[in-house]
Amino acid sequence: MSLRSICCATLISALAGPALAQDAPAAPDTSAATWQMPWQIAPIGPASAAAGEQTIMSMVPGTGLVKGTSVALQRIGQPLPEVPGRNRTVDTCRAVVMSEAGKAGMKQVEAVSAGADRTDKKGDYFAPVLFRITYDRPMMYEVREAAMICVVNRKGAIVDAYMPADESVITEWSVLGRR
Repeated sequence: MSLRSICCATLISALAGPALAQDAPAAPDTSAATWQMPWQIAPIGPASAAAGEQTIMSMVPGTGLVKGTSVALQRIGQPLPEVPGRNRTVDTCRAVVMSEAGKAGMKQVEAVSAGADRTDKKGDYFAPVLFRITYDRPMMYEVREAAMICVVNRKGAIVDAYMPADESVITEWSVLGRR
């Protein structure tokens, strides 16, 4: 009797599953299983030193001792500058970064659009997203700030997130989007 119930449930699931999947909107895929966080937003470590990144420590009023680049430290306490225009990658990309940064002791992840999204030939959306991540460290914080290009498919699933080869890509993207 239970074998018949299992078979019926499997058959119903197989037949109705695809129809139900088409009707219900897909939840964003926030899986970070195959994605590795770039050193620019990961906690300060050997990779950032090898890349020649200069970090400093500063006492920030109301926050305490903070380590980061001079650019990241200058903007603490201020909202990240958001570029206007539709960017369908921000929420999904933020979720993936939060998942990975959480493993490294993240206290907070901020993400804003750094330019309007564009669509590639497959229909995927890609756009720059500016991140600021604060990591909780013993007796201090680390602040990381960088922009990444995020790629999300039409169903809201993450396809990729990567650092552009040159930071001017983000600047040019923002300028072109305002024309």
